[in-house]
Amino acid sequence: MATYLRLVSAASAMAAVGEAWELDLSTWDASTGEPTSAVTPTVTITDPSGATSAPVPVAGSDTGNWSVIVTVGTAGRWVAHLSTPEDAADAAVYVLGPTTAAGMPTVADCAAYLAEVASSWSTTAITDAFNAERSAQRDKCGERNPYPDSLREALLRRVARNLAMRRLPLAMAGGDADGGPAIIPGNDPEVRRLERPYRRLVIG
Repeated sequence: MATYLRLVSAASAMAAVGEAWELDLSTWDASTGEPTSAVTPTVTITDPSGATSAPVPVAGSDTGNWSVIVTVGTAGRWVAHLSTPEDAADAAVYVLGPTTAAGMPTVADCAAYLAEVASSWSTTAITDAFNAERSAQRDKCGERNPYPDSLREALLRRVARNLAMRRLPLAMAGGDADGGPAIIPGNDPEVRRLERPYRRLVIG
């Protein structure tokens, strides 16, 4: 009897260190198309270091349903290979470690991001912009832990834009005789792109 399988849970996921990664799958008889629990799928988990483990799937209450729960204990990319003798499926989860205070962006990081332009601003000005934009990002996205690289990049860009806008108090750049001054958009598209998955939905 040939047994096929299908991954029911998402093939791609994100998690924090210590969370449980649940994989749900189903198996069925290839000849009849009916669910079957006659063959237990094989599961191989590979952690970020390359070490493997083989947890045994637990049969669900419905025929042909199985689940595997893996505690992802280290940061990085974990992968799962699920198989029967006749079929296979794969899944992956990227695990983020907790971000401590020492791992958060700093004023020095902002200066490094600004590169040669940093010398145009005093440390006080960069600090003021950093504090304002850190607060603004928190208002939009909440306080996140883990704090992902995308939010870090968005914050540094926020600070750069904040400083640049200080030279344009009316949010208008000089134009030409034909077009006149250009109005600077109120929101940076790159900041929106980087923060979009984390922005809180406002209802009402």
